[in-house]
Amino acid sequence: MNRTAVALLSLATASTALMLHANGSVAADAHSDTPAMHASPTRWWDSLKGLPDWSGAWGLDDQSFAKTFSDSTGRNPNDPPLTPAYAALRAGNGAANNGQGPPGGVQTNSVNCIPDGMPGIMTAPFAFEFIISPGRVTILPENNEVRRIYTDGRPHPDDPDPTYEGHSIGHWEGQTLVVDTIGVLPQAELFVGLHVTEHTHVVERIFRRDAQTMQIDTIVTDPAIFTSAWHYTRTYKRSDAGMIEYVCEQNNRDRNWKVNLTPPP
Repeated sequence: MNRTAVALLSLATASTALMLHANGSVAADAHSDTPAMHASPTRWWDSLKGLPDWSGAWGLDDQSFAKTFSDSTGRNPNDPPLTPAYAALRAGNGAANNGQGPPGGVQTNSVNCIPDGMPGIMTAPFAFEFIISPGRVTILPENNEVRRIYTDGRPHPDDPDPTYEGHSIGHWEGQTLVVDTIGVLPQAELFVGLHVTEHTHVVERIFRRDAQTMQIDTIVTDPAIFTSAWHYTRTYKRSDAGMIEYVCEQNNRDRNWKVNLTPPP
């Protein structure tokens, strides 16, 4: 028997132990101890079927932006139900919420080039990208923070390591993503001028209202901060400008409410 015949015989013998299916999966022979692979493995993109298309960049619309950065005079219908202690703290911050903090007053995260964190980042004046992938939705704000929302069925850890974005798990209810976030670092911002505590709990319902509008309904609870749950809605419009690179430290000349007017080199 020549070498070619020997090679063909060896190949035929081996094929009785492993059968290559037309769909690319491999199954074990009946006499083999090797476990068979699934005859029709689920492709990763199959897990995305039926989920919404949130591609593009999204930014707060004008109305939501105004609600987010209104002052503390009661003109904002979405003002949070603060406890007396936090109401006094907010009042002591002066007009920080409309961007006119007093000299030596409130130190916002953005001024110090640290993350806004949750839930404040979702009302920041940036564009956002929503990336839907198997088992996870990733939210990328323009300021380089990253929110990872796990949709693979995992629970929150019993003792989460606090981070600015917190630990987020989510599930789909049709075209709506329901997100539950805990474990937020107390240095994260509730909104401009106030921070969260280790007990802050955020629940969001995220959905696309139409081709040009994204809506997020949010409930924030924390017994130290609120007398009752704080409900608010923010809407986002598709941004034709897309995502723009943002580097906080680049040309950062505003620190501690003191503006450096020296011309740059």
